[in-house]
Amino acid sequence: MHPSPSSTVFDVDAAAYDEAVLERSTEVPVVVDFWAAWCGPCRTLGPMIEAAVEARDGQVVLAKVDVDANPTLAQTYRVQGIPQVIGIRDRQVIASFTGAVPATTVERFLDDLLPTAADQAVARARALEGEAAIAELTTALELDPGHREAAIGLAALVVDDDPPRALELVRAHRPDPKAEAIATRAQLADHGGGDVEGLRTRAQDGDADGATLLELGRALAARGEYTEAIDRLLGAIELGGDTREPAREQLVALFGVLGDDDPRVAAARPRLARALF
Repeated sequence: MHPSPSSTVFDVDAAAYDEAVLERSTEVPVVVDFWAAWCGPCRTLGPMIEAAVEARDGQVVLAKVDVDANPTLAQTYRVQGIPQVIGIRDRQVIASFTGAVPATTVERFLDDLLPTAADQAVARARALEGEAAIAELTTALELDPGHREAAIGLAALVVDDDPPRALELVRAHRPDPKAEAIATRAQLADHGGGDVEGLRTRAQDGDADGATLLELGRALAARGEYTEAIDRLLGAIELGGDTREPAREQLVALFGVLGDDDPRVAAARPRLARALF
């Protein structure tokens, strides 16, 4: 089942789900209705939610998933009873309900899916750079001080120039992984003024101590030279001593900044394991 890009209500299967639902949710909120032909409450809710979505004239779309034909999708979303309805925006599930609910509940559910003025400012910021993006994200936070994406997005833009401000912006959103990555970058920025060339010279003498390698690794990471930073921090861990644990903590934090999918992280993990065990 491959729905038309302009469809407001459509059936979707597992093969088309990523494109038809997740990718589309970056442009418009997507409601997903998990149903089955034998389900009585589904026959009550289905027409109600279809009519409510169509009445919103493209502000939201509805994807219908037959759980009997698509058990893997039902398992992915831990569907234990039907009808189950979820709302997805920007690839994230932000609301859900189970069962045949009143029309007023459906309307409220759809209202909550629509982007707020703060959400719209964040969306505009994604297409911008520099000061223009900062202005839109600042506006979003003025409208909604607790807006997670606005706070983390703004922190990412200011972290190199204003680490304390970045830390303050993400404070309320930790331990969210993205917030933690920004916090680590802010902390690394404190080491950005280190004498990298001088530290490199000392490290290349062949008898550099762990403290030198740790300081060099931090300074390199602050400058975004992550490959060498990882190597230097691993070197500090391998030397052992008092700097072994601080170097390990710094390396793990750097892994968090880069993410598990980064090939540099994958390449470093076996060396870290050998150094520790």
